[in-house]
Amino acid sequence: MFIYCGQKLTKIYRPQVISHTEDVVMSLMKGKLNNFHSLYMDNFYNSVDLAHKLLLKQTYCTGTLRMNRKNNPKEITSKKLKTGELISKYTNDGICVLKWKDKRKVLGLSTEWKADLENVKNRKGDEKEKPVPIINYNKFMSGVDRQDQMLSYYPCERKTLPVIRELLQKSQEQPLSSTLSDNKNMHAPELLPKSEKSSKTQRKRCRYCGEIGNLKDTSYFCSGCKEKPLLCLEPCFKKYHMM
Repeated sequence: MFIYCGQKLTKIYRPQVISHTEDVVMSLMKGKLNNFHSLYMDNFYNSVDLAHKLLLKQTYCTGTLRMNRKNNPKEITSKKLKTGELISKYTNDGICVLKWKDKRKVLGLSTEWKADLENVKNRKGDEKEKPVPIINYNKFMSGVDRQDQMLSYYPCERKTLPVIRELLQKSQEQPLSSTLSDNKNMHAPELLPKSEKSSKTQRKRCRYCGEIGNLKDTSYFCSGCKEKPLLCLEPCFKKYHMM
């Protein structure tokens, strides 16, 4: 089992000129190549160059593609489409790059499926034409995309705040004699007030991030510090008070 931990990944294919995302995929696929497996990826990893390298290793790939990826065919990415229209192009080694207009533009790539349209039914039972590569991508990747979508609704700050509230509540429930000295220097994150012009919570530059050269905003400040510094919940709040 291999766990991806970010850009600290050691490159396995050193003799080749290979990007970081290509290195991640080829490293994770070590031991699975040359077996004509089918690999499905989102647009963070997919590229024409990676598809070519996988084909050389007898491995198919299908997925979405970013518009600004290197070696994307310009006649595909620049083409304006109407809803329901499909355009595609094949490389000499059989890589299909397609662009399809649904509610939004979708750029895709496949070395396994042709850019044909097929009728599929949605959850309501309505039929709709979709490209075969997109149909199979949705079939094998919908669960992963849904998980990423749900996690995006709960960033670190939202998950951390209830824990902090629980800790503060527990400390307040302790006897006064044991908490009085602690409460003198209690440092607790609090939300900035909402903007007068809108109902949204204000966001301002994090002090700790600014000191280390990062430009990051936050909606929290320390109510226990005299200067009420603006700080991100993780990891700036803890690191600032350890300085």
